Amino acid sequence: MKYLILFILPLQLFANTFDLTEEELNPESEEILLKKPEKFQRHESMIYNFNTDLGIKDQRRYTGEDRNRFSIAGHLSGDYEHFNRLLGGEITYMRRSTRYNQIWWGAQLFQHSSFFSSVTQNATASSVPNSEGSFQRGNYEKNTILGLGVGVGYRFKLLLDFFQTEDVFENLEVYLNSIQMDESFINKRYQGYGLTTNYGIHKRSGQNYFYGGKFSYNVSSVTRAAIGNESKSDRSLSLGWLSLAFEIGFFY
Repeated sequence: MKYLILFILPLQLFANTFDLTEEELNPESEEILLKKPEKFQRHESMIYNFNTDLGIKDQRRYTGEDRNRFSIAGHLSGDYEHFNRLLGGEITYMRRSTRYNQIWWGAQLFQHSSFFSSVTQNATASSVPNSEGSFQRGNYEKNTILGLGVGVGYRFKLLLDFFQTEDVFENLEVYLNSIQMDESFINKRYQGYGLTTNYGIHKRSGQNYFYGGKFSYNVSSVTRAAIGNESKSDRSLSLGWLSLAFEIGFFY
């Protein structure tokens, strides 16, 4: 009997080490950060709201719990000498992936007003009637560009490698867009598809809100309806532009 007890007791003690409590199985955010800071703070932070009445920081929120992001942005031309050659606005919604923690899925809607020369250029002069080469537009003819797209984003904190920051984040986003351009010179509508790539730096102003800036580069190909027997190449334009944007939004 004595030897049986000596054999069973270590087994019982060994089994108890795997009898985890609910708190151990589902630790609080603060516990995670204390135990594994190098893993859970690499791309995330604990964000505070500052209580101005009491002069203290309110309860912390772990940014790893962010799930939805909504933002609006105002765009200017990336040509620093002529910011007004492209002006526009944008609405973006993104949803965080539950499987890949740093990946976000989203959609964007934007509309820009631009000068012709800021987004494309005239085709080579041509004698073919009604072809793009027969329309030589001035640099200041105006266009309106409308885009709707879906895409994917990645949020990270590369800046952390250069200086300590708790409330600054970086974002990379790529969208596939359906593009519509209303051209004023010949009063025609062009339609096609394009690509948007964004790089942004955002600062969290509290637990939910953020603001920042981003660079947005767009390329697309658009085509208008045929006039007569035009080929597709005779009625197509390639668009491309760089814009700078100021963005504000919130997480929920």
